[in-house]
Amino acid sequence: MVFNNRIKEVQKIVHDGFKVFFDSIAGFLGYPDVPGMPTFPPNQKLRDQLIGQDLLPKHITEIPPNQVQRPETLTEALFGTFPYTMPVEKHFYQHKAEGYYNFYVENYRNMYFLPDWLSGYIQIHFNITVDHSNLELCRDVFFYVILLYGAIVSIRTTLFWMLAINPYTYPWVFAVDFVDWIYDSLAGILPCVVGIDLVPTFLAMLIGKIADSANHLVFTMPFLPSEGNKVKMLIDGELKDVVQFHYLPYLWYKYPIPTNLREFWYSERPDILNFMEKNYSQFGINFRPLLSGSEVHSMLDSTTFIDSIFTTSKDFLGLL
Repeated sequence: MVFNNRIKEVQKIVHDGFKVFFDSIAGFLGYPDVPGMPTFPPNQKLRDQLIGQDLLPKHITEIPPNQVQRPETLTEALFGTFPYTMPVEKHFYQHKAEGYYNFYVENYRNMYFLPDWLSGYIQIHFNITVDHSNLELCRDVFFYVILLYGAIVSIRTTLFWMLAINPYTYPWVFAVDFVDWIYDSLAGILPCVVGIDLVPTFLAMLIGKIADSANHLVFTMPFLPSEGNKVKMLIDGELKDVVQFHYLPYLWYKYPIPTNLREFWYSERPDILNFMEKNYSQFGINFRPLLSGSEVHSMLDSTTFIDSIFTTSKDFLGLL
């Protein structure tokens, strides 16, 4: 009984000591006159900026694609469904007020854009504007190269467990040469857990993240990524958050429009040319193609010919 009372006294002393300690800290921080953190910012616009991105849906990709596994070829039967890119879909549309090169993409929280300076550099120096299929092809090639490298990393990791195989003999040495330089670079940075090196696991995760991120990259040519407007659209009866690109691209205002595009408007799509000149002529933009050297010489020759006819006729009338 005496021992229990002594324990209770010790408990009370410890409790009172901690109470005084925490009360002193709380009083130093302003307690009890601290209202605490507000549940939401008083500014509704600021609140939307803080939590709006988290409420957006995610762009889901699956590698390999999750389809009904019905092999149609011998290759698919042996190696499974071949992976392919699943980029964010762009929806193009034409509007009598907005023009012919408008599009929108559904707004995802894991969607990426190129920086403005890089997108502008590609459009200006590589003449990639409306048709950027070559850029899409480069992304697909990059996607498959990353997956191929991931397969090589998997082979190299498997060789760690195959003690009967000497990895420094052909053809295994190729996998060693491709992968071991990364292992050597990360050696000592990532710790070993229960004697297991975490570098192969980390490298596999990194490769998967890079390959998956290639599907979330959106090219906005002929617009700059910063020209996108985050709006809501009614699509198939459902209100969705989208990023909309419309009207005149900024690069077409600041720099000359590519010659091949202007020639296309002039020769095949005069409706686009008329729209551009009607709505954006006040900016002093040249929407018509420049005349080639042969066309200029032809015009000069025809002008000289007409002048000679006019001079001859004038001299003939003078004789009469």
